[in-house]
Amino acid sequence: MNEYFGKNIKTLRKSKNLTQEQFADELGVSFQSVSRWENCITYPDVEMIPIIARFFGVSTDFLFGVPEEEKSEKFKDFMRELRELPENGAERAIEIIRLIRGNYDIRSTTKENRFGDLCESLYYSAVKKTKELTNELRKVAEIFFESDPGAVSKSCALGYYVDLEDESYISPLLDRYAASEYSLRDSLLYERYLYLDDFDNLEKVRQRKVFKSVVELFDGTSWKDWRAQNDVHFAFWKNDLFLDFLHRFTNETPTEDHPITCGLEPDVFMIQRITAGELCACYLAMLGRTEEALITLEDVVSLLEKGMALPHGAIIKSRSPAMQSFSMRVDTSGRWHKLEENEEDPHAIHEAWALTPEISYERLTSDPRWAWFNPIRKDLRFLALANRVKTLI
Repeated sequence: MNEYFGKNIKTLRKSKNLTQEQFADELGVSFQSVSRWENCITYPDVEMIPIIARFFGVSTDFLFGVPEEEKSEKFKDFMRELRELPENGAERAIEIIRLIRGNYDIRSTTKENRFGDLCESLYYSAVKKTKELTNELRKVAEIFFESDPGAVSKSCALGYYVDLEDESYISPLLDRYAASEYSLRDSLLYERYLYLDDFDNLEKVRQRKVFKSVVELFDGTSWKDWRAQNDVHFAFWKNDLFLDFLHRFTNETPTEDHPITCGLEPDVFMIQRITAGELCACYLAMLGRTEEALITLEDVVSLLEKGMALPHGAIIKSRSPAMQSFSMRVDTSGRWHKLEENEEDPHAIHEAWALTPEISYERLTSDPRWAWFNPIRKDLRFLALANRVKTLI
């Protein structure tokens, strides 16, 4: 009999300050059984060994004193075997998964990301991903994710695990482990649909990612970043750069009277256009280009009026050739007049952006961070535009 087993059981029991009787009660066995284990007279039943390991938070290999290097090599052998399994090798794959769950510490606290390695090996394996196989893999996933993995370990493991999971479990999986990380969620879905050759859903995710990339690009040029530079020329250039990109991206040509909307109806980038247009007018006013500032502001206010006039449930589309099927739905049911992503993907989180005439009015009239409007704030045409915004509140 393995002498390490009895010694390790005794050491672990004492580390928890348990008597043989107390430990026996925890396991539902007699204290005589515990005594025989610790004195290397007999082993527990096979089913009891992983229960003991879980009770102490160790692997079964640890109980038997298997050297860590030997265990690591054996794990690598398992991974190589998984990769080489044929399509009909599901039973052996399930057996390997069970061996790993029972004998290895796959929590994220270990130096190795064993769950990530397991998922990666299954990902590249030809073995058919049966329901029983995914059920076994899910048990390992529970242990890994409940150990609070770090961002890197988590994203690496999820990258393969999402591709392997059953379709019915994808939404609960993402809600649980990627609920607040929209970009990670979209990236995971993109890779899953690519892996499954699901090109219809793949295209939906691609267009959603493109939309969010443009929105993030605008956020990077906003007044929050550039006003602090205290350089109106630089701020104007940065904002104008975004507008030029947006017009090119949506295949539009600005006109003298419509430098923001190009004389077209509201599209999915309406909210970004409004803020960028307000910034443009603000900078033009500070630069002494009053007429251009007022023309720009007229275009912005008209767009805001059109947006607020859209009925509940109205669908607005993108004019970009790169986002031909992407659209947004108007929601007027709450306090805010919102634009929500209008998608049928059951696994996506549908984000929303609000039209806020209240904020626009504050920017025009009282927000000290928009003081660059000061040169035109007494102009009657400016006051008329501000009043039009006020009526939308």
